[in-house]
Amino acid sequence: MNSKSERNGVVVYCASSSEIDQKYLQVARQTGGLIASSGRPLVCGGGAGGMMAAAIEGAVEAGGEAVGVLPEFMMRKRWNHPLLSRCIVTDSMHSRKMKMASISCAAIALPGGIGTLDELAEIMTWHQLGLFTGPVVIVNTDGYYDPLLDMFRRMTELGFMRDGLIPALVATTPEEALSLIGNHVEESEK
Repeated sequence: MNSKSERNGVVVYCASSSEIDQKYLQVARQTGGLIASSGRPLVCGGGAGGMMAAAIEGAVEAGGEAVGVLPEFMMRKRWNHPLLSRCIVTDSMHSRKMKMASISCAAIALPGGIGTLDELAEIMTWHQLGLFTGPVVIVNTDGYYDPLLDMFRRMTELGFMRDGLIPALVATTPEEALSLIGNHVEESEK
């Protein structure tokens, strides 16, 4: 991972699909805006659709920086959002996830599909192993993640979760997520 000064972004994992309820797009836009207002860059997959696009637009509209990390094949398909402040191209999906984490001090999972679930599982694993030391926050908009949180509780009850702890915090709103991140960052800087 990069040095502490290079890890100041907040990576957001979320849906790239636009075929979703508008409330989810609004949550993503709000999250991007709040990250920008916190003075940190938004780091994301850089896509031009769905919640990812809304988060980018929210950050840029709030005067912040939006950093997109896309593998080369996605760039060839022109899937990148045109408002990105910076675009980092990687050679694979694996290196994409590593790059996003390496330039971030915290991670937020908004509602999403299998790609979001993949990213969330990996960053939680890295957090558990000490490879990613920032907070991981799941934003449980309207109970979206309730079934997953039930599964985590089951894993814990049956002894499958290390130390009986879920390696993520849960928030119900973007404001709560950013507050949790701010509290963690303040503590780690003391």
